[in-house]
Amino acid sequence: MSQLWRAAKRQLDAHEEHLADLPKGSAASEADAKALATLARTIRELVAIDEPASGRKDKQTDDLSAADGLRHVAQLREDLARRLEALVAAETGEASEGVGADGAA
Repeated sequence: MSQLWRAAKRQLDAHEEHLADLPKGSAASEADAKALATLARTIRELVAIDEPASGRKDKQTDDLSAADGLRHVAQLREDLARRLEALVAAETGEASEGVGADGAA
């Protein structure tokens, strides 16, 4: 892991040197911006890998269980079906019984 950090540091130092060598008043190129974005993403990923295991466990407990996820998906499908029916009814000029124009019952 330390090798990855050293490599990222070398790349960052090289990028900083390159930017410092640019003539005064000139802007960095699009390639420079992309390189910096890639370095930032790399460092963010390295930080995430180094994150303590206890922090990751807390994150996992926030996730839905499989059963909760299925219930959530079923509810989303029902809501979507109601809204689609309301849109079809509005398009054809018919009023869907018990459903408003926004899809709410």
